[in-house]
Amino acid sequence: MGTEKIDSSQFFIISLLYTLGSAIIFIPHIVIKHAQQNAWIASLLALVIGLLPLFLYFKINQRFPNDTFIQILEATFGTIGGKVVGFITIIGFHLNLTVMTFRDFGDFVFIHLLPETPLHVILILLVIVVAYAVKEGLEVIARAGQILVPIAIFFFLLSAVLLLKNSDFKNLLPIFNNGWKPVVRAALPNIGFPFLEAFALIILFPFVTPKEKRSKSMFWGIVIGGLMVAIAVIYSLIVFGVEYSSAKIYVPYLLGAEINIANVIQRIEVIIASIWIVSIFIKICILFLTTVMGIQQLFNSSNYRIYVLPLALLVIPLSIMVMPNMSYWSIIENIWPFYAALFAVFLPVVVLIVGSFKRKKGKQT
Repeated sequence: MGTEKIDSSQFFIISLLYTLGSAIIFIPHIVIKHAQQNAWIASLLALVIGLLPLFLYFKINQRFPNDTFIQILEATFGTIGGKVVGFITIIGFHLNLTVMTFRDFGDFVFIHLLPETPLHVILILLVIVVAYAVKEGLEVIARAGQILVPIAIFFFLLSAVLLLKNSDFKNLLPIFNNGWKPVVRAALPNIGFPFLEAFALIILFPFVTPKEKRSKSMFWGIVIGGLMVAIAVIYSLIVFGVEYSSAKIYVPYLLGAEINIANVIQRIEVIIASIWIVSIFIKICILFLTTVMGIQQLFNSSNYRIYVLPLALLVIPLSIMVMPNMSYWSIIENIWPFYAALFAVFLPVVVLIVGSFKRKKGKQT
């Protein structure tokens, strides 16, 4: 499995930044589009419901505190069955999510930051940096998170304070004017993205010490990250209102244009962009890492680093094939919560049920 370890505080930071990821930029538009001025309720509802699967992961960690993800699946489904389920999960969830997140980053940078640069060049530069970070290992990524998270939180709080004078809290009213249905509809994509994506972090459990604090660190990291996403939804509403926010995909990024300090410091979208770049970089690194770790465990290899280069060469063409253009976002928005639930909810439930059955059967014999 390797000797590298991270402590619980580093796992907390990884969980927080992983949750923010691309959600802090993408989710406000999606939620506001469906729930309108009640989007803030939908986002908080998504946070509450999205935390529930975590307790499945914590229960699995309690039963298999020292086992890798593939070892857990083999103990549940048998050696061959476990590897088959593991292969489907690594490819269908981890690799798929890695590819989509790469494309998220590429599209945003291409549209707002480097419009004259070809998309494939942006993706190549990104994959070089990510592959280097992953080859350096989990500890290095965690330390980078420790350095970057104070910057991200500082800019987040600074933006929240500076935007207050541009805010109109009447944009949050009326409440439930169209009933619960739009709120629940809006919460669904928010549950799938980013909360069900936390399933990927299970692979990191064996590397976190002490094992007694794994669950607490992950839980609070995701709670705080989820609250920050909900705050981004609220600010999108109170600054821009429903009509504008539902029409713009990257609406939190555009909030930076509304910051004006004495008519001297203006249009500092870089503040918002820096929060997003920090969080999505860590998220991409973690997804890339969990993918190669999963492959390592499938093939019982001694080192996951031998799979970094092949995956780096694969992820760019896949990111262009999976999402040829931005119109595919609407498809992913509707399908992803249910698709992700197969891995993030259904699979853990089966693991726990089958594990309980085997334990009872073992005691009887």
